[in-house]
Amino acid sequence: MNLVADTNALFSFFRENPVRYIILNAKSLGLEIFTPEYAIEELIDNISDLSKYTKTSENEVKQIIEELKSFLTIKLIEYFREYKEEGIKLSPDLKDSPFFALALKLEASIWSNEPRLKKQSKISVFSTSELRIFLNI
Repeated sequence: MNLVADTNALFSFFRENPVRYIILNAKSLGLEIFTPEYAIEELIDNISDLSKYTKTSENEVKQIIEELKSFLTIKLIEYFREYKEEGIKLSPDLKDSPFFALALKLEASIWSNEPRLKKQSKISVFSTSELRIFLNI
């Protein structure tokens, strides 16, 4: 199953929890997790907040981002550019449109804990708890 993880799902990778487990074990769970480069840029832009959230240094957060990247397939906007406009139309917020555009390109679902992303019917959106039930973990 292909999933497009949004930034809020990836944010949870920085602590021990089900998100971290799913990402670390994605291959054995039959998942391939994609994200637009934009999500990694958002994480980098929020290193200070992530440092506070994890109670670790900014250098450790940078190392965790590098670890996280090794478990994801990161796509540049050029890869899904032809779906940009449709992604904007589907997305409740412009900042979420790259996730919709990439999901359209891949014919994938989105992994997000933001309920507002479910306010459309074209792309399935799974929360972490729904994903855990689906994966039986």
